[in-house]
Amino acid sequence: MERFRRWHLPWKERVCEEVRPFSHGTVFRSSRHPDFWDYNCIRLDRPMDADEMIAAADRELAGCAHRLVEWMIPMPDRVVWELRKTGWIANPLIFMLHDGRLPPESDGELVDVDYDDVRGLRDVWHREDFGEHTETEAFHVQAREVAELADVRVIAAVEEGRPAGFAEVETHDGGSEVTQVFVRPERRGAGLGTALTARAISAGAVVAPDVWICAQRDNRPRRLYERLGFRAVIETGVAILPPKP
Repeated sequence: MERFRRWHLPWKERVCEEVRPFSHGTVFRSSRHPDFWDYNCIRLDRPMDADEMIAAADRELAGCAHRLVEWMIPMPDRVVWELRKTGWIANPLIFMLHDGRLPPESDGELVDVDYDDVRGLRDVWHREDFGEHTETEAFHVQAREVAELADVRVIAAVEEGRPAGFAEVETHDGGSEVTQVFVRPERRGAGLGTALTARAISAGAVVAPDVWICAQRDNRPRRLYERLGFRAVIETGVAILPPKP
């Protein structure tokens, strides 16, 4: 737990200009990145009921088009269900630490690419998660700025001149995180996601002693990450109310 907190907690405090305590945790605001949800949020260190959490988010994130709440403690299933009934996207998460044994890598061609080269895949992923809501150009610009602060590295599988999938690794505070792994729907099930994750683990291990990944607590990717050498360290969660279309 302490190892996780030393790596995870300081980063957002450096990116956000406003960091202040409130009754159940911390409020983060960044006027430089107002459209990037992750840097305008509240972080909970103490549990709240769903209605209390919504009220706190509305109060502390007034002026934002979205609402985002990080849980640094487990999200109770009851709260998850209640939030989903009101239109929030609520997901219990786990952060996992790699055991240091690098997995075998695929013989397939995986190459480093520019952050913006996989913009199309990011859009597909966003539609899968958030439906008709589309990210603004400002969102993409601000997300790239923050990723570049964390020495982002993007690895892609390029087929017939276009990316079929990608993985992203960011490094800060003595740890690397595989922050994104995504494969086009028509290319899933053939091991490409596994190959990209394995390459990302190796890339992260070169520059930091710890390699982390975050997964939804109960979803299939968690099992894949466990097979690749990750183990669960802490259960957290996230609740999002995206901007209205």
